[in-house]
Amino acid sequence: MANNNDTFQESVMIRQAKRRLFGAVIILIVLFVLSIFFLQDRTNINFKNPIKISFLEINNDNMIDSYNIKPQNLSQTQTQTQTQTQTQTQEKKRAKILKAKESQKLIREEKPYFIQVGIFSDEINASRLLSAIKSLGYGARLETIKISGKDKLKLTTMVFKSRKEAQTALSILKKANLPGIIKRK
Repeated sequence: MANNNDTFQESVMIRQAKRRLFGAVIILIVLFVLSIFFLQDRTNINFKNPIKISFLEINNDNMIDSYNIKPQNLSQTQTQTQTQTQTQTQEKKRAKILKAKESQKLIREEKPYFIQVGIFSDEINASRLLSAIKSLGYGARLETIKISGKDKLKLTTMVFKSRKEAQTALSILKKANLPGIIKRK
């Protein structure tokens, strides 16, 4: 009779285990179905989302000429037109760059102020902000820097002679919903 009692308890335990297993499978299926509604599709990134920016202090003299930055989504004809335009005005740009670098060297000795807009890993976002700053009438540049062994783009404005000028420029940038902090070289 003890043997019959053991088989009854075993059958009860097996039924309970089957119910628990069935419940766990149902919960997993429900979570999977619900996750489709809660997870964001990353294949179509919306560029209207705010840009993530971090501020780090790293000195690196590798400068990128802001005229040479090309967004990656240009068509072939636009690229050809840009290269023709660049070759025609390349000497003018070089002269401007040399003149700007010389003035930067003179101003650097006085420890001028500048606004660091951010550090980017995405070249398209950085160039978009660069053009936004230039449309406000301020000079800006992109520098390549290494952070944790990865190349990043540091976006800064050109230098200001006084902190008051830098604060005025920063307030204009903030009104245009652009981030930034004032730093000194």
